[in-house]
Amino acid sequence: MASKTLPNRPAPDFGIIRPAAGAKSKEDWIGSQLKQVYDEALSEDIPDDMLELLSALDDKEVSEQDADEEAAE
Repeated sequence: MASKTLPNRPAPDFGIIRPAAGAKSKEDWIGSQLKQVYDEALSEDIPDDMLELLSALDDKEVSEQDADEEAAE
């Protein structure tokens, strides 16, 4: 009798990550995976609302610096 898998149940090895054949060690493989995730994150666009928030923070810092310089004079 052939074994059947339920359609809503993941395969028994689902979620198990195995190093690629070319990896010399587990640490090398983990390092290459981390580098891949980092590179993907760097290539993503920054959302507009995040850019607006950063701009508002920059404006606030500039106005605080101007106020500090005026107070020092």
